[in-house]
Amino acid sequence: MVGEAKVTLCLGPYSKAVYESLLAEVRQPAPRKADVSVELEGGCVKLCIRAGDVNQLRVVLNSYLYLVHAAYSTLKTYPT
Repeated sequence: MVGEAKVTLCLGPYSKAVYESLLAEVRQPAPRKADVSVELEGGCVKLCIRAGDVNQLRVVLNSYLYLVHAAYSTLKTYPT
């Protein structure tokens, strides 16, 4: 793998729900452009993406950041 990105997101009370959303996506059997792992540690979501080149890394990172944005925005708009 050529490119790697590690992102830590501390989202307060929304971290666990965002983590679970990302975990569901990571577990989907699909053609992979990159290796993706997600962890919940210390109340923060840790996302690690490894890809064969910088373009693939950018595409996958943007997709996961969009998922984070969608989940977080929804949770903030409709708190339980």
